[in-house]
Amino acid sequence: MTVIRSCTNDVLTLGLNRPEAGNRISPEMIRALLEDYRNADPLNGGPAVVILKAEGDVFSLGRQRPAQQSADPADIVAEFSLIQELNEAVQHCRAVTISAIHGRCEGAGLSLAARADIVLIAEDAVVSFPEIPHGIPPTIVLSHYRYVLPRNILGDLIFTGRELSGTEAVAGGLAARAVPAGDLSSVAETLASQVAGYDRASIALVKDFLLQTEALPAPLAPKLGISLYANEISHRQLGK
Repeated sequence: MTVIRSCTNDVLTLGLNRPEAGNRISPEMIRALLEDYRNADPLNGGPAVVILKAEGDVFSLGRQRPAQQSADPADIVAEFSLIQELNEAVQHCRAVTISAIHGRCEGAGLSLAARADIVLIAEDAVVSFPEIPHGIPPTIVLSHYRYVLPRNILGDLIFTGRELSGTEAVAGGLAARAVPAGDLSSVAETLASQVAGYDRASIALVKDFLLQTEALPAPLAPKLGISLYANEISHRQLGK
């Protein structure tokens, strides 16, 4: 089983489970995670929070590379489109998403984990985007982080493959909180339980707002926010 699942008190925990392969992300793993993230809808009987963690000593060493890379552009597009489907499923998940990163986390593994709503990381974790030093242009990674990180920070990470500790990852904008490695699981579970106890309609509205404003010019975001809020409050008053 490449993904371990457990669900307690409206919190779904997913564990990457290929420790013998450095938890490299395989197509099988992607398809399993896709189903979990797409079905996690707290307003329709799904979990309120999804935690992503990993079994073994490392979080993930990136994508599972095929034994022989196809030279057919269509095959390459299909492979990376599947990876991007999972990235988008995490970003668009209706539940609140949490990642708990420990050990080494690289490339596609880091790109996946860092797209969660809340990213926790062990202080002694080591994260990096090592593609350029390995002769690989990381355009999928860049398609997201180009719009997330300042250019000078992104350039340092991408062009050098620089490794960051958990504490440095927080300072660089890749994670929200660095905690002692031994406390990572308990902190993630406590935080998930806290969020799962909040009003689901409010959380769903915020998630909708974040999704709808992904490609919206900044000046238009306040008007959308006012409209969504007004409709939600009106619906609640009428439903009393």
